[in-house]
Amino acid sequence: MRVRVLGAVELIDDDGTAQRLSRTRRTLLALLAAARGAPVSSDLLVDELWRGSPPATGVNLLHQRVRDLRRALGEDRRRLQRRANGYALAGADIDQARFEDLVEQGRVSAEAGDHERASMLFDDALGLWAGGAYGAVGESPMIATEAARLEELRLVAVESRAAADLALGRQAAVVGDLGPFVRANPLRERLWLLLMTALWQSGRTAEALSAYQWLFRVLRDELGVEPSKDVRDLHLRILDGDDPEPEPARIHEEVVPRQLPPVVATFAGREDHLTALDQLVAERIDAGGRAVVISAIAGTAGIGKTTLALYWAHRAAPRFPDGQVFVNLRGFDPHDALDPLDALGVVLEAFGVERSRQPQGVDGRAGLLRSRLAGKRVLLVLDNARDSEQVRSLIPGSQGCMTLVTSRNRLSGLVAEAGARPIELGLLDHEEAYELLAGRLGKERLLAESEAVDRIISLCASLPLALSVVAARAATRPAYALADLADELGESRLDGFGGGHGDLRATFSWSVRHLSEPAARLFRLIGLHPGPTLTVLAAASLAGISRAPARRLLDELAEANLVIEVTPGRFVLHDLLREYAADLAAGEPDSLREEAELRMIDHYVFSARSVHSAYDPHQNHLVAAEPMHAGVTIEVVGDSGEALAWITTQLPVLARVIDGAVARGIASDRIVLLIGALERLLDLQGRWIELASLAEAALPGVRHSVSQGGDPAGLGVVHRAAGAACGRLGRVADALDHLGRALDLATGSTDLAAEGKTLHRLATVATASGDHAGAAAYAARAAEVFARAGDPIRAAWTTGRLGLYEALDGAYEAGLSHCETALAELRRVAPGYRSEGNVIATIGWIHQRLGAVDEAAGHFEEAVTKLRAAGDLPGLADALGHLAETRAALGKHEDARCAREESFSILAQLG
Repeated sequence: MRVRVLGAVELIDDDGTAQRLSRTRRTLLALLAAARGAPVSSDLLVDELWRGSPPATGVNLLHQRVRDLRRALGEDRRRLQRRANGYALAGADIDQARFEDLVEQGRVSAEAGDHERASMLFDDALGLWAGGAYGAVGESPMIATEAARLEELRLVAVESRAAADLALGRQAAVVGDLGPFVRANPLRERLWLLLMTALWQSGRTAEALSAYQWLFRVLRDELGVEPSKDVRDLHLRILDGDDPEPEPARIHEEVVPRQLPPVVATFAGREDHLTALDQLVAERIDAGGRAVVISAIAGTAGIGKTTLALYWAHRAAPRFPDGQVFVNLRGFDPHDALDPLDALGVVLEAFGVERSRQPQGVDGRAGLLRSRLAGKRVLLVLDNARDSEQVRSLIPGSQGCMTLVTSRNRLSGLVAEAGARPIELGLLDHEEAYELLAGRLGKERLLAESEAVDRIISLCASLPLALSVVAARAATRPAYALADLADELGESRLDGFGGGHGDLRATFSWSVRHLSEPAARLFRLIGLHPGPTLTVLAAASLAGISRAPARRLLDELAEANLVIEVTPGRFVLHDLLREYAADLAAGEPDSLREEAELRMIDHYVFSARSVHSAYDPHQNHLVAAEPMHAGVTIEVVGDSGEALAWITTQLPVLARVIDGAVARGIASDRIVLLIGALERLLDLQGRWIELASLAEAALPGVRHSVSQGGDPAGLGVVHRAAGAACGRLGRVADALDHLGRALDLATGSTDLAAEGKTLHRLATVATASGDHAGAAAYAARAAEVFARAGDPIRAAWTTGRLGLYEALDGAYEAGLSHCETALAELRRVAPGYRSEGNVIATIGWIHQRLGAVDEAAGHFEEAVTKLRAAGDLPGLADALGHLAETRAALGKHEDARCAREESFSILAQLG
């Protein structure tokens, strides 16, 4: 016996005959099928069957309908099972289960690039439909919800089949298939995008443009919006006459990182090592081998570890189709190494897991990474590791993955514990060094001056880094004789490099001397930058110049092999070159160094404030005590997405900027501004570990400044940020200490804004500790202080928090009144305010406590939409949890399960 729900609900005998069922029995069958094997309570079945007006004998009538349905099921009657408080249809042959299974198989095939099989599977899935889902049954909210879910999945299958067919060149079929669905779903832009693509690739350009105009008018008239960026971009491509050749399609886009940095076009030597790596993959990937360690001779840098790793990784990349990730662990960085937690964060981000959605601990992130990589073939290149501990948590558990680690140390712990294969590099021999130079300069040029070549190799001690720098200089000066370059290099030698290995500093100095003076000056100033990456605008600010000349100078440095552009506009230095640049910077006049450092600090401070404004335009900022220094160029982002991306890439730099300023005892007022800008950004993203670390690192410098007569208000800002982060992390004693100090400083200086913000943070800590009455008292004080300060947004917001704390303390009516007042005021003074969703969620929770479940669910749904758009993960997780409760109370069990699972997922990521 089969159950059909993809069309009119029917019971189908083995011979294909549909049984005749009354409307009530069909509806009962539909209700049980919609639960997908889960039990449905008798009360809910009665309510759904008789549309909210059950007869007095409803339960008895239900039992009778169940008996009738069991008889209709025949030999499959055992599938309709009695449960503790209801019934379940378990293990039945239902067409929607086959449909969903086929769609999932199609998705997997499409992900694997098997578009032919994907198209066939999607076609089979769609062939199961014989009309609208759950047709010919009585009215039922539960059935309507399940039908809507299936109809959405049906459209996804239609789109996925079209995408697979486009990848196979079947444009005509796509046009025919999509027509009815586009007409029935005129607001669904993905369908229009696929239809336009199929028309365009079929040579029907006019029809493709006409389809765009139709969509444009529909969206404008119905919703008052324009088509999405993807549709607009396709429209422009059609208008521009671009080549309409079909592109391979992916059905459900999954992030597949291809992060390997570029490697030199010519590579010399190391054949034995390359062969060993190839053999290792062949022998150990399938047998469970997981790691390879490349170690240099102890104490030797610049030996070519990274070059070898990247050269082999690019060559082996096709063997790892699920991604290649590169992470510089900065193990021997003169400032600090990348700790395992941050390293895991970088790798997870490469696979599409935003930092705000990651667990806060090493074990949690390591587990999530292993889950992400399970069953995949991925190559991880972990460069410049300090020790085994730094990389241990990054080793994936999947047998198809490989981890390639480079380090100056031998990492014996990783060899012993993880079965890593050590490969030690030595200096190039003369023939390999010659091959390296020939690859850069051409054999003809070397043959013409063989004696000079031998001298260059000797002076560079066959060290790859030194040879590369010299080769870069020679390549950019083709008219120079190699003998002259060798003479210059020999004259630059200083005190030797130990053991007669030549002098890297001499090689570097020789290269820098041949830069233009502006480029040489920028290189020296880069020695003041803390790293690990440098943007064009940061370099411009260091030098006090604009973007365009900074870009040209960085290109000159890159041409000389002194910096490397790892991504467009972002540069790194080899750690030895960074140390050398720092040495050169130390020789600059004190006043020049200080001015450059202050410009650099201002770049990051005012960039962070600009980013904060883009992320949360309603949020007021601290006002700088003085304008930023002349010559500073700041980053400008367009929206909250770009703001989050900037924070992700620049946070390691910001941490070093703070550490450097504290160590040097400079710019404490600027560091205060930086912490103030970062506090809310990092709080909303759940990056409390980073916020606590930054704020506590800044405290000594700001305290010292205050002791020297600086403004104590800044100390309050940093204490408040530290207290906010500690409170979120459960460090209650530390939170109260920081916030108590911040409140004393605020009240002592009559800074009303600071006082209100600190009171708000104290309320948050109090309620987290269970003291809701105390939290309400703090919030009431905060609202009153913000009102006196002339800040209506914060006054309204804290009034909403007051309502929450009152409700938590049992005063629901007072809480509801305060929340509704707050919401009305926020919508009046700050339409679209990011935290509006929190207030709406509180109103929903109060209605839930008062028993108004329908009204509560509506508020939670609105709150979830707003909190998701705001990126407020803690608030979103809480609202989803309550939404799950209300949906379950309304009988929407599948919707409740989805909301609950998302809430749990976010909470797990937040730690």
